[in-house]
Amino acid sequence: MKERAFGNGREGDDVIMGVLFDNATIVTMNADRDILHDAAMYVDEDRIIEIGDARELKEKYAATADRVIDAKDKVLFPGFINTHSHSVALSCRGRAEDVSNWDAIWGVMGSIRDNMTGDDCYVSSRLAYVEMLKSGITTVADSGAHMLRVGEAAIETGIRAFLHQGFRDADIAVLRDEGRYEYAMERGMRGLQEAVDLVESMHGREDGRIRCLLGPQTIDTVSPELLRATRKEADRLGVGVTIHLSQNEKEPKQSLEAWGDLPGPVMEKAGFLGPDFIGAHAIFLEDADIAALARNGCSISHNPQINAKRAHIAPVSDMIEAGINVGLGSDNMFYDMLEVIKTAGIVWRLRVKDPTVPDPATVVEMATINGARALGIDDVVGSLEEGKVADVVMVNYARARYTPRVRENVLSNLVHFGAADDVALTMVGGRVLVDDHRFVGGNEQTILEEAQQSGTEVWARAKAEWQQRMTGK
Repeated sequence: MKERAFGNGREGDDVIMGVLFDNATIVTMNADRDILHDAAMYVDEDRIIEIGDARELKEKYAATADRVIDAKDKVLFPGFINTHSHSVALSCRGRAEDVSNWDAIWGVMGSIRDNMTGDDCYVSSRLAYVEMLKSGITTVADSGAHMLRVGEAAIETGIRAFLHQGFRDADIAVLRDEGRYEYAMERGMRGLQEAVDLVESMHGREDGRIRCLLGPQTIDTVSPELLRATRKEADRLGVGVTIHLSQNEKEPKQSLEAWGDLPGPVMEKAGFLGPDFIGAHAIFLEDADIAALARNGCSISHNPQINAKRAHIAPVSDMIEAGINVGLGSDNMFYDMLEVIKTAGIVWRLRVKDPTVPDPATVVEMATINGARALGIDDVVGSLEEGKVADVVMVNYARARYTPRVRENVLSNLVHFGAADDVALTMVGGRVLVDDHRFVGGNEQTILEEAQQSGTEVWARAKAEWQQRMTGK
């Protein structure tokens, strides 16, 4: 049958209605963690209609499907879920990788982002989302500046996004320049209102593909009063909450000094924790933090690639052993989920000094169903099951790095050897956005060129600012 061209799924575009993946290996990530061989999956509009034996489904659907995809030597996975990212930080790439967390966050990256306009954030996020889709990410929790423009990029590229805007009541200029914490609730409430405005503008757009969270910045820059106010607004709006948690050594120290306890207990006392909470990084957690998070059914976004780059490894095994749900995030300047998956397994083993844990299935869980659970959408995506929304990644295993291919090493090959270049197809809500490893939801070359131009201009403005600070001229 002649194949119909794919659009990006916006109104008026030509969208495939029925797709049959034939002759596939399917990693379902269902409750039994079934891996199906010689299987097929039929998608109609945005839903997975049926999964079963390849021969039976081909007889049933091939004649009426808009597209039949021969998935021989391909493996289908649920779309990967990126539980913590800053797409606007793409413009910081190559400038903030070789400094400490503190200097990166409050120095280099802050300065670059301060020099970004709404247009800069839009073109940066648009390219970051294309990178994500080409590495199999179908859902992202994303924070940055000019988030309405970032939301436009998410709508345009077709990715599923949970947007949030950071806010705080500490004065960042004083903290950065003097190393001193100075809080003002009025400042925090202004930031919270801006974050609420984003939720009210964006949450539920595109038939629910675009959603929002409320995300105060960090425990050391946010007072318990602001945490309580944030929780009240989140409950009113029906959205989850997220925060950067213990991402550098100063956070727990400041929490103890300012609020009299570690970050976990402080958030618990403020009523901020719950099953809709995602803590990002969680590098410097202590036993009391882990216990508080576990008691409240919380989730953590483990961001192994950026953390390892800055010489840190989070205590993931301790968190999982305590019953905390752990997903995976890419964080800054880096949007390749296959590398995140690979790094997650490596740093875990380095921390516990055991080459047998985690097993590959645990890492894939973190990248799929655990991420969906963290965002409260595990009933919709995160596994390949009949009736769920069709967020699908197809990886080409007919490559040297996956050879030999046998039934026993499907997950191991992805976790240890997978590469983004092998993502042959990415589907979000039944809509193919990456086909033959090409982004087909827009003009990728134009997106790349505009991000290059914007990034060059942002760097020039930031460089002038740094020079003025150093010289006073």
